[in-house]
Amino acid sequence: MLPQYRLVATSFILSIIFLICLITFKYFFPKRKINLFYLLILISILPIVSIFRLGTYESGDLSLHTQRLMSFYNLLTNYHLIPRWTPEFNAGYGDPHFLFAYFLPYFIGSILHIIGFSFLISMKLLLAFSFVFSGITMFFWVKDELGEKSGFVAAIFYLFMPYHFIDMHFRVTVAENLSFVFLPFILLAIKKIIENYSKKWLIALSLGFGLLILSHQAISVMFLPVMIAYSLFIWIRKTKKRIKNLIFCFSSMVLGLLLTSFYWMPIVFLAKFTQQGSTQVHFLFPNFTELLYSPWRYGFLFQGHEGEMSVLIGYTQLLIISISIYLLLKNTLSKSLKRLLIFFLTISIIIFIMMTPITERLWENVLLLKYSQFPTRILVILSLCISIIAGIVVKKINKEWFFVILCFVTIFYTLLNWGNRRVIPIADDNYLRQAFILNPDVSSLEPTSPIWADLEKSKLRIKPKSNIEILKGHAEINEISRTPISHIYKIIAKSNVEIKENTLFFPGWIVTANNRQISINYKNPKFPGIMTFNLDEGIHDVNVKFTDLPVIIFSKWLSGISVFGLLIFTFASKKSSS
Repeated sequence: MLPQYRLVATSFILSIIFLICLITFKYFFPKRKINLFYLLILISILPIVSIFRLGTYESGDLSLHTQRLMSFYNLLTNYHLIPRWTPEFNAGYGDPHFLFAYFLPYFIGSILHIIGFSFLISMKLLLAFSFVFSGITMFFWVKDELGEKSGFVAAIFYLFMPYHFIDMHFRVTVAENLSFVFLPFILLAIKKIIENYSKKWLIALSLGFGLLILSHQAISVMFLPVMIAYSLFIWIRKTKKRIKNLIFCFSSMVLGLLLTSFYWMPIVFLAKFTQQGSTQVHFLFPNFTELLYSPWRYGFLFQGHEGEMSVLIGYTQLLIISISIYLLLKNTLSKSLKRLLIFFLTISIIIFIMMTPITERLWENVLLLKYSQFPTRILVILSLCISIIAGIVVKKINKEWFFVILCFVTIFYTLLNWGNRRVIPIADDNYLRQAFILNPDVSSLEPTSPIWADLEKSKLRIKPKSNIEILKGHAEINEISRTPISHIYKIIAKSNVEIKENTLFFPGWIVTANNRQISINYKNPKFPGIMTFNLDEGIHDVNVKFTDLPVIIFSKWLSGISVFGLLIFTFASKKSSS
């Protein structure tokens, strides 16, 4: 049996066993109520079993993220707390990749590796935990809003949204998967703060928003207007309005921004020096039919045979939107449900419009949206909106048969997508490490590569024969030490010399000779983007080092002060409550 069919058969058998166990439990204990929270966790495990097959995926970015985790971990544990420079990229010329890349997924992966898991298993665990906990946070938010049964249905819709599987099993975007966890948690914290001010939820909102920013900067930018709108919605619908609660809520969001300023502030100020920041980005928007239907296996397979991916919204998801509109037009909903439904339907419509070409100017000009690459990323937020709409519909149509059939169909029609179709079973950490050494980055310049680099002239796909070269003159060079951010040499120049240090220039790199900073030329037409410098005749202790720019130093201090302030606030809160 082909691996992809074996995978489907395994998923089907596990589902049947699970159903038999559930039916057997109800048969022998007909009066005992099933705990929906535990049931949700068990159901959420079914689609992630395939993640732990031996090896890595043939398609998607699991191998890529695992290799980058190796580099991040090396920088994190051996050199400095916040990785900035990635020395392996561009054939060893380096790249400021981690200055702009997702922080939290690689940080969590590093923690898991420190505990004892391999790099590959750490990435798989991150995917699995992200999936399960996204259902949990959705369950508790909607349960608080609409009740337990609605919370369960919303969590099922959130977990089994087609785009969630596309992210987890096909694209393997660890950052987007992780962002699914924080969206419902943030909205729950907002609701708690405004309805009944609590210091613990104020802290929770700051941390939740901060973690979302560290997970995926583009999604956090997309979600911020939803956060603000939801805050105002909860405040307006509250009978006894307290403006201070709204102010506390917005202040908590600002604190989340300040806590993570070490991450996003350098991106804002330094992105203009990267290839992606300096070039015009052309976004690919999905066709209308792509959002409604998948062209493979009668619409039930979301990935094509050549690795193509569908971006459909989902069939029961579209059904639930249709039912909700019908209920709205029939005017059968209570006032509170009607307001909630209108709010999230409106956001859903706005998101749908955002995925059309008429919003291209917006994607091109909003800084962090510009780096999002795909407008379809906003399907993460649409998943949240449709999920709570499903909870609203179930709250209104309070029929057991409707509840069971809706959940069953929503789960079952995604079964073909409970895992990447093909794996490379021999791949482990050593296999991926060797592949990373041979080909550490993508086939072209990284989007984060400096704007001065030129692929054709610099030959940045060919590893240099040595770390440092003499272009003109005569000298003896001894490499004393080398770390990713500090290259120390002893250079005995027997004449005036021109040196090429085979590292790409980016703001922050400086060269000192005998503790005196000297100028760097990175615009040599023969070696665009690569650092060259001149030395006079004599003996020179040279240090080529990557230093923190003022904006980075300021952002670190701002984050540090914010963390310190949050700790004082937390300690004071505990002391006052004791």
